[in-house]
Amino acid sequence: MDLPLRLPERYHRLSINHFVILMIIVVAIQGTYLGYVVGILTTLERRFGISSEKSGLLLSLYDIGHTVAILMIGYFGSKSHLPRLTGIGVIMSAVAMFILALPVALYGTVNHETEIFLKHKEIYERDFRCDSDRELLTQGEDCKLDEKENNIAYALLVFGQILAGVFAAPFNTLAYVYIDTNVQDRRRSPLLLGLLTSMYAFGPALGFALSAGLTRVYITLGAAPPHVQISDEQWVGAWWLGFVICGILYLLCATPFFFFPRSYKPNGHEMVPLRSSISPTLSQDSSRHLSKWEKAKIAIQEFPYIVWDLMQNPVYITMVIAWMFGSYLIGGYQTYLPKYIETQFGRSASIADFYAGFISIGAVASSTALGGYLLTKYDVAPRKAILYLFGAWIIIMITYLLGMSVGCQQTSIAGLDYDASMKKWSFFDDHEDLQIFSSDCQCQAVFQFDGVHFDGRNFFSPCHAGCLDYDPYRDEWSNCASAMGGMVTKGLVHNECNQIYIYLIVIFIGLFLGNLFFMVTMMIVLRSVYDDQKVMALSLASCATNLLGFIPAPIIFGWIIDSACVMWHSRCPNDRGNCVIYDNDRLRVDFHLGNAVLQFLAVVFVGICYFVSTRVKLPEEEAYEEEMELREHQGFNMNQIPRNQQPPISYPLEEHLKLSEEASRSSFTPKPNHHYENTRGSITSTPTSRNPKEAHPYENTKDYKSGPVSILKKPKENKPYENISMDSSVPCTSSTPSEESSQAKHSYVNSNEKRETDL
Repeated sequence: MDLPLRLPERYHRLSINHFVILMIIVVAIQGTYLGYVVGILTTLERRFGISSEKSGLLLSLYDIGHTVAILMIGYFGSKSHLPRLTGIGVIMSAVAMFILALPVALYGTVNHETEIFLKHKEIYERDFRCDSDRELLTQGEDCKLDEKENNIAYALLVFGQILAGVFAAPFNTLAYVYIDTNVQDRRRSPLLLGLLTSMYAFGPALGFALSAGLTRVYITLGAAPPHVQISDEQWVGAWWLGFVICGILYLLCATPFFFFPRSYKPNGHEMVPLRSSISPTLSQDSSRHLSKWEKAKIAIQEFPYIVWDLMQNPVYITMVIAWMFGSYLIGGYQTYLPKYIETQFGRSASIADFYAGFISIGAVASSTALGGYLLTKYDVAPRKAILYLFGAWIIIMITYLLGMSVGCQQTSIAGLDYDASMKKWSFFDDHEDLQIFSSDCQCQAVFQFDGVHFDGRNFFSPCHAGCLDYDPYRDEWSNCASAMGGMVTKGLVHNECNQIYIYLIVIFIGLFLGNLFFMVTMMIVLRSVYDDQKVMALSLASCATNLLGFIPAPIIFGWIIDSACVMWHSRCPNDRGNCVIYDNDRLRVDFHLGNAVLQFLAVVFVGICYFVSTRVKLPEEEAYEEEMELREHQGFNMNQIPRNQQPPISYPLEEHLKLSEEASRSSFTPKPNHHYENTRGSITSTPTSRNPKEAHPYENTKDYKSGPVSILKKPKENKPYENISMDSSVPCTSSTPSEESSQAKHSYVNSNEKRETDL
């Protein structure tokens, strides 16, 4: 049995509050990057010609890398210096940001298609004008070159996304456990973790704002050509600059992490055990002769048993499943909210990013922070918090159903019609609306989209509008049959729709109320396990949430959005490209109904979690009952003192031993199904280290204790404490003279022998 001694007080320049502030900044940068990637999706689709499904896969790769790393870091990282490991993750995250910006350095700022558009006006005019003798001579070679560049650039984005996910793993696992373990008052933990979690909503809002600003800046950072406007399909914003900004900010925040201590202690002293052992398999006496490889091999062998131990916790499992389905709010809905606003309500990419950022900051982030404050202020019990979460997530589900009824009609294009026999939209080159303008133009050979409009009517290309003349200096088409021999305007005209304001109000209110108690998911995950399980429990929960939530969510909803596409912008033959026109009715219903179904599943598992929690005792409840039993034995009437006002028991080791001697001589008899726990100089919430391989020493009992007090209990076997070896190499001091300490220990041994003889 390990007996730690109390070491002299040590002063740390950086407190746990400094760590929380630094982590808030880092998580804000990470959230900014995540929101920024979502905000520039449309720009990336235009620049590299990718579909929404492929862009959704690009987003999921971040979570794939995160999932691969999170279990390993959670298991092996718990034995390491948590702040330093977090600092390494910050540095490598900066490297990932620079890799994401690398395509602009390799392939320049303007894609090959735009170079043709700007430098070879004669080719552009020949390909898109009304011409009965049309021949496309150069487009095939241009497509091959463009396709090669896009594939390499996409591969770099994939690699950068995976690295960003891998090295962000310490942010929401090790950092959370470091804060929850080292905060002096456990009742402050929900508030601090709530502030940290809220930055995952504030951060994306900053990312949306950053993308809204940078997408209005031309990709070269200079003045755009006079004939290229923001509303044109050829406009590409400075997508790469945001990654550079995030990388620089990461580097500025990395250094302070290396100056935090390994741990803090609640009473201001650093408690170091003379003999420590995470597992009986790796006791200190045996581990001294083991190499690092042998220790790692033993740790890997124990890993399945640790996971199986958590899988047998019904409260933990049901809450993790609920958290997994609840994650689709961020991974699915919030990810594609800017694109949905842009396509459904006909807004520009920058305006859509602004509205999405408003929802993230005003609704999601502020409500998450407020919920953490309310949970801390009113000291909400875990079961009551689960009920609050149940009601809040029902509100989110209702919000999705209401949002399904608010939208606009889709943008129309001449020749685009709904085919009732095929049950889909199709574009007909020989449509009667086009025959009067382009009957002799051979427009069926024009597969590239270059929309123009006149008098509120949209056309697929200048050819379909019947245009004959092109001014390369002004980038204007004239002598167009659709314009009665006049000029047409480049780009599409969208229907004016003010339903967006009703939609934003409904979504804002629903998500604000629905996210008030999102922190309950993490609170229950941490409170449903014992202290020595917390790192692994949170890592496993994050892994499951990523694997079944954040990873498939962008792919699933990317497929949902692509399935509602009506017209694709194909740069090359047999290339689907990116979508330019959607079936708004189908998009609106499928997008919200899919989210509502997943949210319903989350609500169901929250209800199951509450049902299960009423039939088991949580670890802190077990510790609290024993705390009351011990205090009542000492003469306290605990029923007259509110729980949140009861001070924690904390006295030196010598007083603890004296109290044990008095308890053994009195009529108070410890429960025979408990064992002695380790103490660390004072009675605090120190868990018992356990070997998951070993069977429980007593059947139908729970010997894993954690909470505000550790209680002296009867050992399973008769093991006097005279045989405990003290390592003289570790300096130690005590709050009483050494003679009194020695006498207290001997008296404790004698009383223990007498007590076991009586039993």
